[in-house]
Amino acid sequence: MKKLIAGSLLAASLSLGAFAGEKTETIKVSGWHCGGCAARTESALKDVKGVETVSADKAKKEVVVKYDDSKVKRADLEKAIADSGFAVAKD
Repeated sequence: MKKLIAGSLLAASLSLGAFAGEKTETIKVSGWHCGGCAARTESALKDVKGVETVSADKAKKEVVVKYDDSKVKRADLEKAIADSGFAVAKD
């Protein structure tokens, strides 16, 4: 019985791991006025643990963030943007 329970727990934990992984999000940002604004947001996002790459596009007023969603969530990205002095634009 213990082996059956242990095997079930192992299978469940492995299946949960399959849902976590690399994710890419494009996030619109409001409040940018210059390249320095975009750079400040980009830098703040790069400091978030689990973020792999960030690319800010000042002209489009958006950032493209590639991250490990087992380590960081969208809410963490939005907080980093807010902490850099800007806001996530509402669609």
